[in-house]
Amino acid sequence: MKELIKWAEPDSITAQLLTRAGYAVTRYQGVRVRFDSKNRTLFLIGDPAGIGRGTTLLVGDTITYNDSTKLVLARGDTLVLRDPSQGAADIVAEGQLRYNVEARRGSVTNISTSLESGENWFVRATNAAFLRDTTRGQQTTFYARNGMITSCDDSIPDYHFKSKEIKLVSKNILVARPAVLYIGDVPIFWLPFIFQDMRSGRRSGILTPRFGVSELFRNSPTYRRHVDNVGYYFAFSDYMDGQLSLDWRSGAGSTSGDPGWVRVNGEWRYRWLDRFLTGRLAVSRLGQRDGNNNTAISWAHQQDFSQTTHLTTNINYVTNTAIQRQNSFDPRQVLATIQSQANYQQQFGPATFSLGGSRRQYPGREEITQDFPNFSVSAPTIALARWLEWTPSLNITNQEQFNVDRNGEFAFDYAFRNGLLDSTRATSDARATRLSLSTPFKIFGFTLQSSMRVADQENNAPVTIAVVNENDPATTTNRVFGRTFSTEIDWETSFGLPTLLPGTLKLSPSIGISNVDPAGYWVRTEQSGGRYVHQSKRLRYSLQASPTFFGLFPGIGGISRFRHSISPIMSYGYAPSASVSREFLAALNRNPLNYVGSLASNQVTLQMSQTLEAKMKTRDTSSTAEARKVKLVALNFSPLSYDFERKRATGLSGFTTDQFGYDVSSELLPGFRLGVQYSLFQGSVLSDTAVFKPFRTGIDASFTLNGQSGIVAAFTRMFGRAVPQPTPQVERLDRSADDALSQRVASTPVAGSQTRNQQYALPATQAWQASFTFSSSRQRAPTGSGQIIDEDPRRRCESLLANPLVYDQCILQQQTNPIGADPIGRLTAGGPFVRVPAREFIQSQMSFHVTPKWSAQWGTTYDFQEKQFASHSVTLQRELHDWRTVFAFTRSPNGNFAFNFFIALNAQPDIKFDYDKQTYRQTGQ
Repeated sequence: MKELIKWAEPDSITAQLLTRAGYAVTRYQGVRVRFDSKNRTLFLIGDPAGIGRGTTLLVGDTITYNDSTKLVLARGDTLVLRDPSQGAADIVAEGQLRYNVEARRGSVTNISTSLESGENWFVRATNAAFLRDTTRGQQTTFYARNGMITSCDDSIPDYHFKSKEIKLVSKNILVARPAVLYIGDVPIFWLPFIFQDMRSGRRSGILTPRFGVSELFRNSPTYRRHVDNVGYYFAFSDYMDGQLSLDWRSGAGSTSGDPGWVRVNGEWRYRWLDRFLTGRLAVSRLGQRDGNNNTAISWAHQQDFSQTTHLTTNINYVTNTAIQRQNSFDPRQVLATIQSQANYQQQFGPATFSLGGSRRQYPGREEITQDFPNFSVSAPTIALARWLEWTPSLNITNQEQFNVDRNGEFAFDYAFRNGLLDSTRATSDARATRLSLSTPFKIFGFTLQSSMRVADQENNAPVTIAVVNENDPATTTNRVFGRTFSTEIDWETSFGLPTLLPGTLKLSPSIGISNVDPAGYWVRTEQSGGRYVHQSKRLRYSLQASPTFFGLFPGIGGISRFRHSISPIMSYGYAPSASVSREFLAALNRNPLNYVGSLASNQVTLQMSQTLEAKMKTRDTSSTAEARKVKLVALNFSPLSYDFERKRATGLSGFTTDQFGYDVSSELLPGFRLGVQYSLFQGSVLSDTAVFKPFRTGIDASFTLNGQSGIVAAFTRMFGRAVPQPTPQVERLDRSADDALSQRVASTPVAGSQTRNQQYALPATQAWQASFTFSSSRQRAPTGSGQIIDEDPRRRCESLLANPLVYDQCILQQQTNPIGADPIGRLTAGGPFVRVPAREFIQSQMSFHVTPKWSAQWGTTYDFQEKQFASHSVTLQRELHDWRTVFAFTRSPNGNFAFNFFIALNAQPDIKFDYDKQTYRQTGQ
């Protein structure tokens, strides 16, 4: 704090008087002092003159102090009154100030001071009076006329509020009425009053209602009034709080998709740090004027029972997803899935126990996907003896789908109503439960692998299956099954020798017992009438080698050396021929005439990865200096198997791998990755009718560039420009407005006030950044005369037809990154083939600063299948010192256009102006 006056050093007598007990000390100082003993008046003239009593200090050009009346009269160009008991800020006046030192009350002209309540507020007034109220905890009350209030600390503020009457209670509240908002010298807005709570800590009180100017004065006859957050906040204790609020949307001029509604919100938040417990519970009940309603519940809870026991939940549930989507003003909530997660984790000695699951609802649809319960027990390697090690693990998962729309000939249910045939959309359910138990032992360096798995699946959906005729396998019969199911039980055992030549070839021989067919050992399906049938086991001998070859090559330029490494994984396996019963093949509905799974296996498998690295030169010659290494390119190929016995027996291709792919990555481009996938066979690899015909099924590529990328810096140096050193980033622990986007994407609560009024902030970096993503996926065209069902992405967006803009966004999302429950597939051979439309698109997202205060973000998607840009999204943000402005533009493929404008005061976000306009156009207009 600035020192207002430097008191002269006291002499020995003055020092004793200052320290004498039982007296209040008043100090005076000035260049010239005149004392009127008759009137007990002291005149101080100095540069500056000062008078202090306790912690109170007054400084001015001329000060008159009457000891009888305890009245101080100060005059001067600049007068400063400092009273720390009433606030941290000084009171500055121009002209004169009258102050009673004992009563601590007075009057002042041309006053200016500041107060802190989250932001520093500056108050100025022409005339003011102030009074200390001892009944209100040593508070001081200011009364001012013709004043102004602002949070801008410039000498000429960018904005301010002018008010005729101002009342300020120190450390309590600030009230001004009426208030006119000025931007510069231009009046913008009139408010009946403004107030600011300056008390520290939390306390109960009325919430700030949210409404705009259009709610008071409609600018269009079709405008629908909307008011949010009318309610009360409760501060129950230091550990919990809550709030109740009411939201309302007018029903005047209602439509079928927007009838108007009333929503009641309740939220309870709790946080006990000493009990390691925190969370929030929010409930929202929305009732529409047409009689429909929706209840939304959000519960986030995190609790640490001990250092090894933790519970985490994030529950989101709505009773009507259509109403939840229809009445949401957050564009992410319109299309985002409603997700819930729960997990309990506990450690028992070396073992870790986990129980949890997840649940998803989809906007506008009744589909539900849940993974619950998921149970797992894992343990690190346990040394039972010096020569015996055990690493057990147990996993149980349960996946369920409910209310999934059917496709094909069973997509609708038909019934007669009032003598007329009517149809309704039919839905189906599916379940998949899996158990896996692994108990590997290591005995004197030898590895004994033993595992068991159980998989039980059920599809509660009618399906037409071409059933193979057991008496004449060359023919099939179409049969309709009301539901299909499959249960597989299997166990596997293998014995591995210690690694031979560990420094070079790394040979790993093993022998195991495996199934003849890839399915489980015991199987039951609807084809077997629910009866278990089993296949055969056979011995399998394997030898695997995983060497690494590398070469060193001289570097160029700033590279001192290149290192090229190749890491192949080669394995050979042999298994004798074995038979598979007709009953087992019939349970899987496989044709025994072209089945090749029972042939002997004489198979070679190759998997390869290679890396090219560069070792950069360094100017640091110290012995501890390490040169930086850059991975120029890395290639990884998926395993590829070739069976010599199958080639000999069938005369066709000996490849047995159905899918093959590779991916490429590089550190030259941040986040660069290229992945390509192929389908190698047309038909099942277990049939001799399969044709080796590679078909590309997918491409995924992505990379990111910014002003600090290495490749950009290299080109910058090439053209003679200096590259600035990157500024070290300080780890941020507190959440700020910059986290609004990431928080919404990660988790969007369906109830509560957590995400209200969060807007995007300017990017933290002044450089530019661009990210690109390309994706292509397609299915191999089916052959034969089987049943084909086409999956239409528009089916999942039918509920959004009332809002063309949101409908277009849904279609775009389903074409690029589909959401929703997966179509219920086949459990046995012979079922219908679900054909999914091909997708091929490129997405880009760029952000940059046009000026130091202007930032821009542009995102677009180009659909190669439709041969047009699928969307455009442009956002401009401007930092206006005390204000923040956001301009947003969105355009969809059919010409639908949306524009949004938002401006808010940083010090008081509830003072804001926003504008939202949506224009719908049909394609071709």
